[in-house]
Amino acid sequence: MEDYQRNHLRNFREAVDRLAWPAERQQAWLREIGIPGCADELALEFGDFYEVIGAWGGHGEAAPTLAELDRLLTRMSGEVNAHLWTPEALAAEPDWQRMRELATAALAGLPDHAG
Repeated sequence: MEDYQRNHLRNFREAVDRLAWPAERQQAWLREIGIPGCADELALEFGDFYEVIGAWGGHGEAAPTLAELDRLLTRMSGEVNAHLWTPEALAAEPDWQRMRELATAALAGLPDHAG
C-alpha cells in the first residue's frame, strides 16, 4: 500500500472513530478545532475519504456498515434537517446515537492502516 493510501486510510479511520465518540467528546473536539456550532464537520470528514477509500477497496469487512452509515448521513442532510447538526443534537437526537453504533461497528471491520 502506498504511503498516501495509508495516510488516507488512517485519516478515514480517525473520522469514523470521531463519529463513534460520545456526544460530549464530539462537542469538545468541535470546540477544540474552533467550530463549536458546526456538528456537520464530523460528517464532512467522513465524506472526504469515504469514496476515495472505497475506490481502493479499503473498506474491507466494514463496507456494508459504512454504506449504511453513509446513507444515514445523506438522509440527515439538507436544510429541513438543519436541527440535526447542532451541538445539542449530538446528545439528543436518535440519529446521532445510531451513527455512533454504526461507526463503532464499522471500526471493527475496517482494515488497519499499517498494512
